[in-house]
Amino acid sequence: MTEFEINQNFLMGLVGQAVFTIAMLFLLWMMFRANTLAHERGSNLIQKILSTAISGAVLLFNLGNWNSFSAAFNNWAYSLSQLDSLSAGGQRFVDQAGASGYVDGGLIPSDPVSLVFWIGITIALFFGIWTAPAPKE
Repeated sequence: MTEFEINQNFLMGLVGQAVFTIAMLFLLWMMFRANTLAHERGSNLIQKILSTAISGAVLLFNLGNWNSFSAAFNNWAYSLSQLDSLSAGGQRFVDQAGASGYVDGGLIPSDPVSLVFWIGITIALFFGIWTAPAPKE
């Protein structure tokens, strides 16, 4: 493959990933909206368990997507580093990324700021679910 083909493949992949990110953030917003409704109208134990399961799945999808962005950039740089000749911009990108091999995104954020951010969202979401009052009659 040429540098152009590698760049095009990864950029098209990022477009799809961006669409998925928008959908996952919308689902995360819906979970927080459900928390608001649960506090306004109340929720029973079954609703809390279902909300926890669905919210957990949405959080896992978001974490996987969040972490796959950095993995995609690393893998993009590593793919470019395997070419015999690179443009100046391509070489600068490879040097800046410092990719040493292909990586998988995983579920645990590699940087502490992201880790604190997602722990905060998880606590806020689950705390909101389990502190909702009983249904009003």
